[in-house]
Amino acid sequence: MMIPNLNNLADVIDRLIVEVNKLAYFENKKREEHAKAVPDRYQIAYWDNLSRDCCEYRSMLKNEINRILSDVVVTRKYETLKELRTFRTPEKSVVDILADRCYWAGSDEFKKDLVKALEEEL
Repeated sequence: MMIPNLNNLADVIDRLIVEVNKLAYFENKKREEHAKAVPDRYQIAYWDNLSRDCCEYRSMLKNEINRILSDVVVTRKYETLKELRTFRTPEKSVVDILADRCYWAGSDEFKKDLVKALEEEL
């Protein structure tokens, strides 16, 4: 049984995306430093170390994805716990709440125009 926000496939893929983006950022910083007239070798080493860490983490995540997918192929099932949320969507939208509070706004036609404008803005 997979645990949401810990070891399910979607979370591992999400983490992989983050690490690949970080890796690209560190590699670009390293290239920028190399392109300078007088590159700072300590900065290059700093960005290189961060980049290497990302590469290692990326490899571990790819291995975890392979493990999860292999398990799915072998067992022919993929089960994950239902993720319970403390947040639920409100019963009324912001537009509905504002429209309810516009009782003072004069004519019904003006209210309709106001609600339409708010809906377009939101």
